[in-house]
Amino acid sequence: MKSRELAEHHAVLGFTPQEAVRWLSPMSLARTALKVMAATVFADFGDKRELEGGFPADPLRLDKLPVPGQPAQPSVSSRGLPLPGELPGELPETVPAATDMWLDYTADLGDGFDSTYTVASLLAQDSLSVDGHELPRGRVLVLGGDEVYPVASPAAYENRMAGPYRMAFPKRNVALRGPQSTVSGQDSLQSGPHSETPIMLALPGNHDWYDGLTSFIRTFTRQRSIGRWRTIQTRSYFAVRLSGEPPGPDGKGTPGWWLLGLDSQLGQYIDEPQLDYFYRNVTLQLQRGDAIILCVASPFWVKAAEPGLNAFRQVNFFEQDYLRRRFDPETQTFQPTGASVRLWLSGDLHHYARYEQRGPGEPRNLPADPIRTQMVTCGLGGAYLSDAHWLPDDVILPAPSTAPGESAAVRDSTATPRRFTRMPAVYPGPADSRQLGRRLANPLSPLWLPVRNPGFGPSLGLVHIAATLTLWTVFSAFRGESFVDSLRSLREGNTALLVVGVVLAMPLLLAVVALTARALGLASSGLVVFVRGALYQLSALAVSAAVVILIPWPDWPDVVVLLLAVTLAYLGGWAVGSEAFALFILATPTGEVSSWKMSGQSIEDHKGFLRMHLTPDGDLTIYPLMVDTVCRDWQLATNDDGARLVPANGLPTVRLLEQPITIARKGSTP
Repeated sequence: MKSRELAEHHAVLGFTPQEAVRWLSPMSLARTALKVMAATVFADFGDKRELEGGFPADPLRLDKLPVPGQPAQPSVSSRGLPLPGELPGELPETVPAATDMWLDYTADLGDGFDSTYTVASLLAQDSLSVDGHELPRGRVLVLGGDEVYPVASPAAYENRMAGPYRMAFPKRNVALRGPQSTVSGQDSLQSGPHSETPIMLALPGNHDWYDGLTSFIRTFTRQRSIGRWRTIQTRSYFAVRLSGEPPGPDGKGTPGWWLLGLDSQLGQYIDEPQLDYFYRNVTLQLQRGDAIILCVASPFWVKAAEPGLNAFRQVNFFEQDYLRRRFDPETQTFQPTGASVRLWLSGDLHHYARYEQRGPGEPRNLPADPIRTQMVTCGLGGAYLSDAHWLPDDVILPAPSTAPGESAAVRDSTATPRRFTRMPAVYPGPADSRQLGRRLANPLSPLWLPVRNPGFGPSLGLVHIAATLTLWTVFSAFRGESFVDSLRSLREGNTALLVVGVVLAMPLLLAVVALTARALGLASSGLVVFVRGALYQLSALAVSAAVVILIPWPDWPDVVVLLLAVTLAYLGGWAVGSEAFALFILATPTGEVSSWKMSGQSIEDHKGFLRMHLTPDGDLTIYPLMVDTVCRDWQLATNDDGARLVPANGLPTVRLLEQPITIARKGSTP
């Protein structure tokens, strides 16, 4: 069965499988625009993260899980009692240091069923054999943002994310005991990666924020399960110690790895309850030698044309003042924690790219070195594929702040900035990225703009009719003739010269505007982009007008001639106007319009995720995995767990996108 047929079985499946979002269809554009405007207003006047300050703030633990299905309720430890470090002899139970752990990371997932369910099914497999590596399923699955498209709502979460993931990894019936007890039976914490309760942690992206975070909080902070994956977080951000032991009364502990998820709310700021959460659960517990995996909702390091402090300000402030340093209220100074962020993870951009730390003067091409910090973008969880050829070769980020009395939020460091270099393994590669983008303007491709986006061609056809009637009315009034008489009068004189002038006038004007804007450095100006888009459509309208002029209209009734001319304008808008719009997108090098050449195609293939291995020696190894083609043919199977869809031809072959990357717990001095 294809994805369109699956919706007929929604009663059996428990959700309605969805097709991939058609981003340039008029309905999707209108719906998304309204939600974005509402989210922007909400972000200014109401922020649900402030309300999360009343949610439980207890440390998350992998060895003791809350009872599934219970709503989050404040516990004794989150009712304003002194911190454990302030009460010697009353420290929390020590968490055993993990010696071996697997983790999974995926982002940008809740789009079309075929791609989302393919990735979810691969994540749910007990183990994957990839290029000679045996890779067990991760104990922890991190969803790095944008868990639903195009906008968040309860139905969208159920149909596009929770339903497919629940079906990919069906829940087993297990017996539970106690409010903070491990799960019995096969879900208990016995040795081996398949006997542990799989954990799901989620970070909101901008699309999760489009309903004010309401649906995200209901889905991921209620201690419920999505299939066999357990959700344990109580807020839209999280902190989990993966290995090591916290410092005791004597201040000594075992350094290890931390996993943090930061919610930066549409890239604006970090709220006070969130900072307090991290200060209590992470900053005060950090010790020398701790390594941190920091998940953020967007790769801020590549968002700006010239990445720097402005593009990186919020996460840089958090890293400097809450992870590398801790504030001492007694001395009113910042003291180094000895910890460092060793791996940055992000989605939001639907491609794979990795940046590696470089020292001052170091060349780009160096052998692999585990001590180097890595920045990885992997947004291949299910949403449309993005291009990557525009990524900068290097990004320059603020240096660590060294002034003990000043916050990184109000001071620009004068030290040598940090430099990160883009590694060769980018997907899609620059050549493939450009080639894929051109398909939007190929009328013979199934991904052609009006074919891939239902309603786009007809809507543009109606716009062209309105423009035609408006211009025709003005022209007829100027000539003092009726519509049809003014049309027939155009064939008097040099018709060929008239047609050439009509067809070439707008493209020539477009070229002049584009060259002038580029010379003045205004090519990316919003006004210039709008004018260019209008000129592209006027050029398409001129082609339709030329066709109407060249037709030797017989002596038909005026109403018939009028209807035929309007029909030609509509067809011209549908085909020529759509092609002109696609060419306009391809000719726009940067900005939001430029991104439409990939989102407009809704490419469902080329998906992937990260599988990471935390080894007993303290190293973290990343395996970037991908599939070139997702499953599109499904069979409905039933078993003890209920109805379930399985691939008709088996799951696709998984391959390594690049060789595994090893990161040592102790890194180089930045």
